[in-house]
Amino acid sequence: MNTRQSVRRTRSLLGVGVSCLVLLFLAPAPASAQPTGAVGVIAGSVSADQGAVVAFRVKARETAQRIAYTVYTVDGRYQIFNLPPGSYEVQVIEDGFDSSVETVEVRAGQTAAADLALTATGAIVVQGAGAAGATAQRNYGGGAADDRVAELVDFDTLYPPSPAREVMLQSCFGCHGPAGFHRRGRKNEAGWRQAVDRMFDPNGRVANMAAGVPQVTYDLVSLEEKESIIQYLTDNFGPNSTLRDLELDPLVRDEAELSKAVYVQYELNRAPRRPLSNGVTPRGSIHSVFASIARPGVIWVSGNGSNAILKVDTRDPDFTTRTTEYWIDNPENINVTPHGIIEYRGKVYWVELTGDHVGELDPATGAMTRYPMPTTGAGPHSMWVDSRGNFWYTYFASSGKIARFELASKEFTEWEPLAGFSGYGIVVDAQDRVWAVGLHTPAMFMYNQETAEWTSYPMANPARRPTIDSRGKVWAAHYFGNAV
Repeated sequence: MNTRQSVRRTRSLLGVGVSCLVLLFLAPAPASAQPTGAVGVIAGSVSADQGAVVAFRVKARETAQRIAYTVYTVDGRYQIFNLPPGSYEVQVIEDGFDSSVETVEVRAGQTAAADLALTATGAIVVQGAGAAGATAQRNYGGGAADDRVAELVDFDTLYPPSPAREVMLQSCFGCHGPAGFHRRGRKNEAGWRQAVDRMFDPNGRVANMAAGVPQVTYDLVSLEEKESIIQYLTDNFGPNSTLRDLELDPLVRDEAELSKAVYVQYELNRAPRRPLSNGVTPRGSIHSVFASIARPGVIWVSGNGSNAILKVDTRDPDFTTRTTEYWIDNPENINVTPHGIIEYRGKVYWVELTGDHVGELDPATGAMTRYPMPTTGAGPHSMWVDSRGNFWYTYFASSGKIARFELASKEFTEWEPLAGFSGYGIVVDAQDRVWAVGLHTPAMFMYNQETAEWTSYPMANPARRPTIDSRGKVWAAHYFGNAV
């Protein structure tokens, strides 16, 4: 028996108030519409009283296991395959619409029908060009949304060309992104000076790092350039400036491609969070993930806002048992902010953005070991391991360094490929060559362990998070440059 209710969609795919882990899988071909074996299918239509239904998300949440499956519509219809038997709540996730919620029972070898009707809540929210105010803020990575209506303009109008802007493009936008300044509130010169000074302050503690290393150094941005940035921001985003936002390209949804994907979302049964030495309880956020090789189906997660490492067993359907949380004890009783995470020979390793340690977890015993780093306050960020058992990591602040932790000897070694380098991602290829990129540097660095030489490969923009494909090619994303 199916039941129906109505819900207004004003939030994103990830739920609010519960931690979730989302995995992406390829959907089966439409020819497999008839379920077989111990799984079933949910299928149906999506209609709206206004506008066209183009690649709308449909989410089916199993209420006992608390696992959700999300697909996209094609020609106003959807199909969700390979669902374990159980009770599901099915709804559309689309801004600007109220969606009916159908409760359906999925049985093995059967297809359950759930047709979903949408009611527009007023003006349909525009994604991309034409989005204004709070909508434009959220669409393009702004910090704190408000409901003021902004004038939409192109980039050169929002950020007029000038030598100061060129410095910002190389040294600021790679971290802050396109919404990093105009959506941070209009300020007078004193306000902008305080904000910019923090980036150069060793005690600025950007991203909750420990004190010790600034986010930007005068090796990369001179004192004169810093002053020009303060004046530029005051001139363009001062107290009396016109409220403007960046006009976006229209969001184009390719139904054919999107229909090939299914997003599986696991709700996490979190352990009680303990108060820290400052009296604050960690907010519970999570960050990086690593798919276990030693334990297929297990996903290791760094709890950057949890002071914990999480194990999520995606092969365990039971909500109450699939998540294990390992609290990171430390003498200071702070949130050490675990960030980059990796598994090696059955153990889990991470770097601590605030705690300045490499961490090690033995899942077999639950024992943790933390190794103090030689540089403190630099925000160790990303981590990878080579075939020799050496862990390589970058620093988020402008320490200029890339470091190696040798597991066998427990010794650290640091290199300085560029003064003021701020690392934001590192990988090691099959030849044990180390590749790293940074927030302020339009280049990729490679270290050859055989020759002990560094090589710099220029790029058009600073990049983030390099990765290596199956053919050994190295890729990195230009966070602001809109390219890979």
